[in-house]
Amino acid sequence: MSASSVDETFHPLFAGNPLAMWIYDLETLAFLEVNDAAVTRYGYSREEFLQMRLTDIRPPEDAQRLLEDVRSRRPDLQLSGQWRHRLRDGRLIDVEITSHTLNFRGRAAALVVVHDVTDRKQAEAALRRSEARKAAILKSALDCIITIDHEGRVVDFNPAAERTFGYPFSEVVGRPLADLIIPPDLRQAHTRGLARYCETGEHVVLNRRIELRAVRSDGSEFPVELAITPIHEDGKPMFTGYLRDISDRKRAEEELRRLNAELEERVRQRTSQLEAAAAELEAFSYSVSHDLRAPLRAIDGFSLVLFEDHSQALNDEARTLLDRIRAASQRMAQLIDDLLDLSRLTRAEMVWRPVDIAALARAVATDLTKTDPNRNVTFRIADGMVASGDERLLRAALENLMSNSWKFTSRMAEPTIEVGRLNGSGVDVFFVRDNGAGFDMAYSHKLFGVFQRLHSVREFPGTGIGLTTVRRIVHRHGGRVWAEAAVDHGATFYFTLRPDSANE
Repeated sequence: MSASSVDETFHPLFAGNPLAMWIYDLETLAFLEVNDAAVTRYGYSREEFLQMRLTDIRPPEDAQRLLEDVRSRRPDLQLSGQWRHRLRDGRLIDVEITSHTLNFRGRAAALVVVHDVTDRKQAEAALRRSEARKAAILKSALDCIITIDHEGRVVDFNPAAERTFGYPFSEVVGRPLADLIIPPDLRQAHTRGLARYCETGEHVVLNRRIELRAVRSDGSEFPVELAITPIHEDGKPMFTGYLRDISDRKRAEEELRRLNAELEERVRQRTSQLEAAAAELEAFSYSVSHDLRAPLRAIDGFSLVLFEDHSQALNDEARTLLDRIRAASQRMAQLIDDLLDLSRLTRAEMVWRPVDIAALARAVATDLTKTDPNRNVTFRIADGMVASGDERLLRAALENLMSNSWKFTSRMAEPTIEVGRLNGSGVDVFFVRDNGAGFDMAYSHKLFGVFQRLHSVREFPGTGIGLTTVRRIVHRHGGRVWAEAAVDHGATFYFTLRPDSANE
């Protein structure tokens, strides 16, 4: 082919072709002509191209292969495979070369058409990596992963499935899944569901977790959890199932049910025992109330008769002893009454409702004032104190706390009793404060014990049960109680109720 014929016939097609093209000398490998697409893609100007050889755009490691390819060139159109080309900025691209030998202006040459396949190669590499990751996941997954085609035949069966069901992949591939791992009584439903989805797209079990039975190669059945995802390829669906042996979980659930039943039985038995104990305590309380009070009344009564009717016959020592007998019997009677009250408060069923703590405190203050109208005690009671609880029990707690303050301020010139509330930290703290005798904080741990007293009966009367009663009431309301004091500088008793009870 002459140069003029090339110029006239091929130049328009050559110059305007969207694919990179060039003509090079087969002997020197020098570029003889390049088109605009080559200039644009490779980054070299036309003048730069015409000063270069074919080896200038090839990586050094491809030089030997290039020379062999040129020497084997045949005088016809041929595909010389895939190569790597270097762009002007140094980047490498993947290309496929189609070439044809020709005579260009009197020189043996080759016309080259370049197909840039870099994107395709990258996509293929990404696909290979994806397939490798998929294979690794299938291989290492702890759950069984099984894929079947639209006819229900096994396509994939990962190692976890092999271990779980006892089949090697080579034995199951291409076989109907129903014949392998589905119990006989479920196979018909599986076949119908598969056919219905393929015909209508309707499904019941796809894309959700279900529990059912599966069967191993040895015929043994076991419970599984299954999720199935449809995959559409070439218009025909495939199905991938993710399956997990839940035998251990089912055994654990059964064991938990057994333990719960056992616990419920123990609770029932314990409740029965507590009810029996409560009945015995009730009987004991009745006995204390009737059997012990009667002798105490007799002791007090006969002592009074002796004192009133026969005092002339008694000397001073005898009269003193009678006074002590009467005081002891009366104190014993009060102690019994307090113990019975404590027992009733502990057993009584609670009735929860909003309680106006301020109103209760004012009522208790009124009752205390009536017991000794001659005392001039200042009461300071904050407004708006409301909590949820048992009104009767909360009144009993306030009666005990405020009675303590009333008692221990009896020797003060200007006695003051304050009932209020501290806000903050999310929990309301109620308090009863006085400016009375106070106590040594070193003994505060004894305050709330039964029969524990920090002052003698001669100083201040009492049985040592009142604060125990307060503690039990507060505990029944889900709170706590504590005190702060100093000798001769008064005391403050704090208590909380259930955190969500305040201001209900």
